[in-house]
Amino acid sequence: MSAQTNYYAMRPAFELQLNTPLLEGLATIGRFDGRTPSLVCATTTQQLVIHTSKSHETVAQKGGSAALNSASSLRTLSFGKTPTALTVGRVQDAGNRKGVDALYFGSATSLLAYDVERNSEYFYKNMEDGVHAMTWGVVNTVKESTGNGNPIPLVIVGGICTINGFDESGTEMLWTVTGDQVSALALMPWGASNNRGESSIISPAINPSDAPLSLVAASEDFELRVFDGEETIASIVEVEKVNQLVYSGIPGRFAYLSANGTVGVYDRTERVWRAKGKHRPVSAAFCDVDFDGVPELIVGWSNGRLEVRGDDAEKRGVLFKDTYAAPVSAVLAYDYRQNGQPLPVICTVDGTVRGLQLANVKEGEERQSVMRSQGAFRLDTLLREKQALAAELAIVEEQLARQRSGDTDVTLPQLGTVVRHNLLPNPKTGQLDIVFVVQNGHLDTIIQGCILHSETLFPGKEYAFFTVADPSTTLVCPVNIERCVEARVTASVMVGATNAENYQLYELSLDIPKFVMYQHWERDQAVPFKEPAGYVTLHLPKEFYFPHLGAWLEETFSLSSTPAMSGDFCLAFLDMRNGHRLVIQGKAEIRELQIYGETMEICGDVVESLGVAGVDEATAVCHFPAEFQELQAAIHSVEAFNAVRLKLTSSMADAAAGVKPLLTRAEDSRLMSDITNMRRLYAQLYDLNKELIAENMKRCNNYGELKAALKQLNAYIMRAGRLRIGQAKTRLISDCRDAVKFGDTRSLFSLIRTGQK
Repeated sequence: MSAQTNYYAMRPAFELQLNTPLLEGLATIGRFDGRTPSLVCATTTQQLVIHTSKSHETVAQKGGSAALNSASSLRTLSFGKTPTALTVGRVQDAGNRKGVDALYFGSATSLLAYDVERNSEYFYKNMEDGVHAMTWGVVNTVKESTGNGNPIPLVIVGGICTINGFDESGTEMLWTVTGDQVSALALMPWGASNNRGESSIISPAINPSDAPLSLVAASEDFELRVFDGEETIASIVEVEKVNQLVYSGIPGRFAYLSANGTVGVYDRTERVWRAKGKHRPVSAAFCDVDFDGVPELIVGWSNGRLEVRGDDAEKRGVLFKDTYAAPVSAVLAYDYRQNGQPLPVICTVDGTVRGLQLANVKEGEERQSVMRSQGAFRLDTLLREKQALAAELAIVEEQLARQRSGDTDVTLPQLGTVVRHNLLPNPKTGQLDIVFVVQNGHLDTIIQGCILHSETLFPGKEYAFFTVADPSTTLVCPVNIERCVEARVTASVMVGATNAENYQLYELSLDIPKFVMYQHWERDQAVPFKEPAGYVTLHLPKEFYFPHLGAWLEETFSLSSTPAMSGDFCLAFLDMRNGHRLVIQGKAEIRELQIYGETMEICGDVVESLGVAGVDEATAVCHFPAEFQELQAAIHSVEAFNAVRLKLTSSMADAAAGVKPLLTRAEDSRLMSDITNMRRLYAQLYDLNKELIAENMKRCNNYGELKAALKQLNAYIMRAGRLRIGQAKTRLISDCRDAVKFGDTRSLFSLIRTGQK
């Protein structure tokens, strides 16, 4: 059986036409009357088309692929804005309205919570950062505002460096910062605190009665951050922007879709698998299509391809694939026919919607059909493994036959030959030299070349080949280290004699420490070492065991030995990439750690690494003169742009007030055949319209400048938060938000410096 075979046969359970082109990635399903599911899709004409599954009973009874009567079930909504995000969320029951969902409509400037059935608003919020991603559910919040003290469901909005959460009345209940513009959000139980078993499978749908969930946020700095309320509890660095996050139904397990064509699954911070295609994955959803209790991942691609992928160890791979005439716009999973069987719902950009199910399966025979398909998949997997093992066995048998006949390849390395490696930052090139050396080999044994595999160090191609014109026993592989991140590198080193035609491959795994490019600076060197002007002073808990810092420093800075931590210490480092200096000094008696650095960013990297190493709580006092001046300028810019915005809004309102009287007088003149006066009035109306257009352009430019200033301000709050650990970080971010909201700039500076107002 071929690897490209469809192991599952699937066909449309229903198909409907929305009769309008759809936007990519903007679709959701909700019960706006509390009973019947409705599909909401964004169109290319700034409208939302809503299909309500009115004929679900007939389809459920037939159990076939009957087409839903879409013509009589379609509605359209127009809010006059291009949607940027859509989601639905349950509102509180009131009277006979139970189980009703609100539709949340996000745009570049606002958030609207809408009652579809009553054609009214729940709330409307101006969003200066815009709405770039959105989800709904229960999270841990500092402000818990229900009568029984439990947190309430929030609509969570991702903006530029910020994440906001609003309750159903529009009150802000959550605010935190992230590294860049948010590109995707997902809620899920994360750890043992959620009272879920490690291997338990729950529905991907979020229930308001569930325990508070953790928020996974992807941003354009390629990082995934996990928030417990307003506190970051984990982070993952990817090599490209993640456009969608999909919860699998298993705590901590989620899929991600990247802009570089990668689809993968994480189990918390450990990647389980990934696959890369030539095209871009658009949307995905988890759905148990084969009734085995383990959801499959359904992925839609920009070229119209649809894949059903197994996510467990027994059937990991493509189980079904198909290609549609139009690109996929959205993939959802829902019991749209209301027969108790969730289906993958596939939307394409031409307005076609399909619900997929297993084909040629009679009622009661689903399990047998699935077992046959899974058996075929496992058999095919075993056959491929058998072919690979047979090829390896043939090579081994050939080598044994040569040894028995005395025809051995003397150019191959002798028994006991090993390859060692070393990591050496190069101050001349600003690169990291990964040096491989052959030991215990013949005199003519050399390293011909080396292939390094790492998606972190080599984004895009994920590998690099290194060789030299004159090979020797040593090979230097220069690598660019752009950011302070840990990386795992797999090396394939080609070793053999100088005249060899065949080479033996040595496989090595290397761990690149986070601060490998910072080289320890000995104080007795002739060149003076000037401490940076910026610093942060951490106050560690009294119960913290200070000597533990030695092992942390040795591991993260790639030191040759563990520094002594029995008393006060001071270590200086020099960044081989740009010459920036870093000093870490500690006072064991008072549990104080001072970090001197050129920027808040590098000091924040060190503090975050310390938090991962086992420090749960640390308050801080910091001072960075240059960046504080930039922060002051950013605050003044925000204040100035806000003042201009209010002035422009007022002037536009005054100008707009004159439109209606002019239009009324012009129409009166036309009805009275007073052509001269009518022309004069319409000329004035034309000039007023030009003035309004010009004022609107000013507002647009002002809005763009205000967004840029707010992004810069939020970035500084994010950097200040990274200088604290635990609840100190959470309190700082919350207090900074209040200071910005109420224009208290003096408190903002005090908060960033000391953590207190």
